[in-house]
Amino acid sequence: MIKVGLLFGTRPFEFTDFFFLFQDGKLDFSKLNFIEVVKRHMDAGFKHFEINGDLIHVLPGIITPEIIDALVEFKKRNDISFSVHLPLWAIEPAAFAGQIRKASLEVFGECIELTKPLDPICWVVHPTGALTVEFINMNLPEFAQGLMMQQFTGHAAEVIQQLIEKTGIPSQKIAVENIEYPFDVMYPIIEKLNLSICFDTGHLLAGFSGKMGVLEFTDRYFDRIIELHLHDGAFPRIDHKPLGQHDLPVRELLLKLKEKKFQGPLVYELSLEEAIQSMDYVKKNVPEVL
Repeated sequence: MIKVGLLFGTRPFEFTDFFFLFQDGKLDFSKLNFIEVVKRHMDAGFKHFEINGDLIHVLPGIITPEIIDALVEFKKRNDISFSVHLPLWAIEPAAFAGQIRKASLEVFGECIELTKPLDPICWVVHPTGALTVEFINMNLPEFAQGLMMQQFTGHAAEVIQQLIEKTGIPSQKIAVENIEYPFDVMYPIIEKLNLSICFDTGHLLAGFSGKMGVLEFTDRYFDRIIELHLHDGAFPRIDHKPLGQHDLPVRELLLKLKEKKFQGPLVYELSLEEAIQSMDYVKKNVPEVL
C-alpha cells in the first residue's frame, strides 16, 4: 500500500450498530452484511478497518470463513488493510482459574485462525479483563495490590506466550492495548515476549493506564506502537469521544506521528458518524498529515 499521509481507519460495526438490527424488539438478520458495512466505511474515505472479534460470538454468522475470503478479495481490489481486535467480552487471560485462562486462549486462537487469511497488520489484545479491574478498585494496601498485579501479569504473559506458540504468528503481530491496568506493570512482559503496542489515547486520558501524558507515551513507546485507537477523553473516566471535544492534543500528536514517519493505522473507536466528524476536525486543524 502506497501511503502519503497518516492512515486513518474505523472499526466497522461498533456496539452501537447492534441496535439498528432490532425491529419491534426482534433481531432482523436480513440487515446482517459485514461486507456492506465495510464498503460503507470505505466510501466515507477510510482505508483501514479493524474487525471486532467479539462479533463472531455476539452475532454468529456475521463473520465466517466465507466472509473472510470475500474480505481478502475486497482487500486486493481496493488497496485497503485490516487489523483484528481479539475478543474481550467475558475473556480473562489473567484469571486465577486455569480453566478460564485456557478458555481465553482457545477463543483468542480461534479468532486468529479465522482471520489469518486477511494478513492483518496486527491482532489487538486486552491482556487482562474485568477481574483485574475489580481488584484495582478494591483500594488494597499498596503491597497487596503489587502482589496481585504480579500474579495477574504472570498469568497474562503465560496465555500470550501460549497463543504465539499455538498459532505460529510472529510475536510482533500481537499488539497489547493499554487498558484499565497499570501499563508500567505490563510493559516488561511486552518487552520479554517481543510484542507490539496498540496505543489507546482515550484510555490514557481517562486515567486507566497511568499518569503519563499522550505525547510522553508516544515518545517512550514509539518503537513498539503498531496501531493507535484514536479518540478523545479526559480524566476521570471519559473516553471514546470524537476528536476536539476533550483533552487530546490532536495537532501535536498527529504532527509527532508524521514526523516520526509512523506507518500504522489510527483507528477511530467511534461510530461512523463520529469518525467522519473527527476526520473533519483533522482536515480543519491538521491538514498537513493527510
